[in-house]
Amino acid sequence: MIIKIIKNTIDTLPHIARLVLVGIVVLGISFLFPNKLEFAYKYDQGSRWEHEDLRAPFSFAIQKTSDELEKERNDLNKRIHYYYRFNETVGEFQQEAFIQNFATQLPLYLAKDSTTKVDSSRYVRFGLSFITSIYSRKYIRLQDEHKEIENFKFNLLDGHVDLGRFKPDDLLTRKEALQLLVDTLDNVQKQLPDYKFMFSILENTLETPNVVFDSTFTATTQQQAVNNISPSLGMVNIGELIVERGQLIDSVTYTKIVSYQQKYKDEINQHKNKYIIYFGYLLLTGILIGIFVLFTRFYAKAVYNNIRHLALLLFLITGYIYLAHFVDQTPYLNMYLVPFCILPIIILNFFRPRLALFAHTVMILLTSLILSLDHQFIVIQMLVGMVAVVSKLKTRHLSNYFISLLYIGTTYTVGFLSLEMVHTGTFLTIKSDYGTIVEKGIEWTMLWWVFLNVLLTLLSYPLIPILEKLFGLTSDITLVELSDMDNPLLKELSLKAQGTLQHSLQVANLSEAAAKEIGANALLVKVAAMYHDIGKMQNPTYFIENQNEENPHDKLSCLESTQMIIGHVTEGIKLAKKHRLPSVLIDFIRTHHGTTRVEYFYRTYLKEEGHPTNPTIAECEFRYPGPKPWTKEQAIMLMADSLEAASKSLKNPTGVDINNLVDKIIKHKIDLGQLQDTRLSFKELEQIKVVFKKLLKSINHVRIEYPDEQKKEAT
Repeated sequence: MIIKIIKNTIDTLPHIARLVLVGIVVLGISFLFPNKLEFAYKYDQGSRWEHEDLRAPFSFAIQKTSDELEKERNDLNKRIHYYYRFNETVGEFQQEAFIQNFATQLPLYLAKDSTTKVDSSRYVRFGLSFITSIYSRKYIRLQDEHKEIENFKFNLLDGHVDLGRFKPDDLLTRKEALQLLVDTLDNVQKQLPDYKFMFSILENTLETPNVVFDSTFTATTQQQAVNNISPSLGMVNIGELIVERGQLIDSVTYTKIVSYQQKYKDEINQHKNKYIIYFGYLLLTGILIGIFVLFTRFYAKAVYNNIRHLALLLFLITGYIYLAHFVDQTPYLNMYLVPFCILPIIILNFFRPRLALFAHTVMILLTSLILSLDHQFIVIQMLVGMVAVVSKLKTRHLSNYFISLLYIGTTYTVGFLSLEMVHTGTFLTIKSDYGTIVEKGIEWTMLWWVFLNVLLTLLSYPLIPILEKLFGLTSDITLVELSDMDNPLLKELSLKAQGTLQHSLQVANLSEAAAKEIGANALLVKVAAMYHDIGKMQNPTYFIENQNEENPHDKLSCLESTQMIIGHVTEGIKLAKKHRLPSVLIDFIRTHHGTTRVEYFYRTYLKEEGHPTNPTIAECEFRYPGPKPWTKEQAIMLMADSLEAASKSLKNPTGVDINNLVDKIIKHKIDLGQLQDTRLSFKELEQIKVVFKKLLKSINHVRIEYPDEQKKEAT
């Protein structure tokens, strides 16, 4: 009972690990969920309204666009009213300042020339009289920046009273006041001979005008004017038609739709529960991720059973969603910059094409769901993903790799331009004299983002070996490297067991051809066949292909010989691990005999022992440990291995002999249940038989058999 509980617990651990993995992925994606309802319509100025007629479900104000408001502010700033303030008491202060300044400067002036005689009272009366004549008028000193304004006008304030609009010409400027001072002094030069002395004192006194720029009041007034700009152009009443289906969205209609969208978000979202919205997104994400995991369970079992590989796929999907969200939230970046094709390219180099396409579909659907992207984005990305899968974009051959990238770029360009032509109906954007969009054309600048996208897709090439090492995967690049006869393990095999190497190469050719015929991974099974018998290097002479005349099995019992034969599987696994061969190749070594018996020594044992008292135990000792093959590639190699070895036992075989041998051995494997877990169909088995028969006839140099009548004629 305890053993049964422990076994059940162990069996459920992988399922729990997958559930935890799915939970982590869904939770990670959930941080990107929007917490507000998104507007249900996609539109753009200059395009046509593709949805049903839109009527206002509530009344709302038509809001001005930010550009319109900015233009109004700029226009208002150009029409700014400057305010200057009149202070009539300045003249009195300046008279007092003149008297004090005169009293201070006069002794200094007289000290320079003791012979000078000055009637101070006359000078003081003249100065006070002149100051009074200046400050009885509006005496102004303009701000330097205002001097440059043509036809400059301003409002003049006296206390809280606005005296109206003034031009500088209507007032006395400092330049005019100084010129008046010069003229006046010229006229009274005889009565006041000390011209320079009086000029310097009065010039200093005129530094302070009685009309001064009021910057604070001007700024306050201007800000009030800006604040009073109306943000709306009018109202749309409930039930009023906003836009009808097929209508061209001009600037007015565009403004109405934008205003409706803003009102919708403000009004609707405040009555909605963000937790319900979050839960809805969570359910949709969970369903999509769950469907993907179920797909791997039914159509990619090897991925489903390997937690690391399943985690790689789910984390790649999640990472891409985060990347798309970052680009979407970053100004000046476009969603077409994201190289979504890298995901199917990576998966295609490690797994099956349909898994790559399904993962790409799930990723695009999740991205468009979370970021509320339109159908144009979904259509283009799906098209490009299909092209990446159909073109078999693998990194094994660089020339084909770049050609496939060209296909992707072409699909992006043609797909985008096609959808743009459908939506816009014109190539160029038409604008009014005021710069507003009348009719929107194709956005040609988007093609630059497409070009950058294709360039970034090149990153898939260095990413593949990195992911290969991190997640224990095997790419075509690695398989090609392992197929090189200069590989140390193959070199050692050629030196220690030349016959085994020749056998392995023949099995590789048979397996590769059969795999190509049914669409399996030909490169994988070819390389696996080259390494499947490396365990024979430990005792090469115990295998018939390496023997000359002496047979070492003659000195061994049947059980000892059997253990020696079976041992080449376990020894091969040890060697493969020592030389760090990929785990997928080690699986081929494990399964290339399945759980079959070493038939020759078993039957010999039965003859020698008669009928043993416990034949079940005896049979187990003559059986390979397995497991049975679980992939089509493993099944192909198992059959090819047996057929190549068996065909060597035929002496001068005919075509009929080869045909019978192939049919007999494959039927025997099926009867033993060695192929039951591989999902090979009867049609595929027949195709494999045809290939094996054809190649084995070529390998064994079978001559063409003539019908009986032709034989007689030939003799």
